[in-house]
Amino acid sequence: MGVMRAVQLFSAAVIGALNYLKDQAGHTCDLVFASAGPTIDFMKMMQKWFTLMDVSNFQQYIHSNNEDARPFTDVEDPRLEWLKTVFLGYIEDLKNESSAGNFFSKETYHALVFATKSNADCIRHLLTVKHFRLVLTRKMSSDPIESLFGFLRRSSGCNDMLDVKSAVCGLEKMLKTGIVAASKESNVQSSTSFASRQLLPSQQSPTTNPGADDKILDVEVTTLKEHCLSEGTCPTNPDVASVAMVGGFIVRAASESLSCQDCIALLQGPKADTPLLGLIAHQNRGGLLYPSQELTKLLVGLRKFVDCVLAHRRRITKPLQVCVKRSVELLAVLPILSCGNADIDHRKQLFELISKNHDTTRRQTTVPPAAVMIVSVASATARRLSKTEGRPAPLGARAIPQASLI
Repeated sequence: MGVMRAVQLFSAAVIGALNYLKDQAGHTCDLVFASAGPTIDFMKMMQKWFTLMDVSNFQQYIHSNNEDARPFTDVEDPRLEWLKTVFLGYIEDLKNESSAGNFFSKETYHALVFATKSNADCIRHLLTVKHFRLVLTRKMSSDPIESLFGFLRRSSGCNDMLDVKSAVCGLEKMLKTGIVAASKESNVQSSTSFASRQLLPSQQSPTTNPGADDKILDVEVTTLKEHCLSEGTCPTNPDVASVAMVGGFIVRAASESLSCQDCIALLQGPKADTPLLGLIAHQNRGGLLYPSQELTKLLVGLRKFVDCVLAHRRRITKPLQVCVKRSVELLAVLPILSCGNADIDHRKQLFELISKNHDTTRRQTTVPPAAVMIVSVASATARRLSKTEGRPAPLGARAIPQASLI
């Protein structure tokens, strides 16, 4: 009963990434993305449905700046009408216009329609007959049966479809141990953690040659310096757009950590729906910040610098810490992002925040954010095709086969 991947798939970040690729189809992305409109419409419908079915507290809609996450307090709420007319009508039209192999399974379709109708009717009943002041819908989608199914799937050691033998073994295990715990990936809260660490034999760190390491770093630092001092602007492609999206979060971190308003003004750019900032614009509900051109250019250089250093990570001890240290030492003395305060400690504080937040994103995110992941896969696929076919290909080429677009 895992819903985590489904929620991530229909998230605003993924929808924004597909919108960006659709807008850039034929320019920096393959022309196949021009036909992604129906897929985007379907994902928007499912995203809103998931949001309405997962209202969990009173402040959720405030923090997310999303009115769909507001608790239900009025029987005339237009969201209830949307569930029973707009959403179910869309699903019915999709069923009529799709072949059997390109639609939900019979069981999924029945469950989707039944859950939508019953939840909408239940909300109206609680507000009118039982006189509830408000209704939260998350608990309506979580029940003991779902918890049991989640435990049985997890007890088999995987999250695949169960056969009869695996289900029986899981039930026997539950009866003998008396332990039932929901999977972390389900929407049922669990107080028991099954996280464990695999015991691995200790490995000796490879021997390093300090002289060779310094030589590698010196070359990459020189490349970073040349990039920062160059007169060129950032190219407009999915790779740089994903870097700009990360830059928006760095602007947020700077506004919360730095006291120098001039530095913050240098990092933050105006709100704009340009190709470079398209990933931000397509998922912005009013709370996202936009990086300046100078910050975006710096982040592109830092990304290349870190990629080159990590290519030699087996020879360098603590490569990310080394990247932060060497990049801060260089950037603090360069005439970039200068607020007028020439104090070296002041400038190091600024560039340390930028470098650490940039590298923390790489270190803490095992799987990149959905939007970054889509454009990264698109760009990597394009580069692979250009090598195999012996010709240049636009970034984002053939990331999503046309047959998979709904």
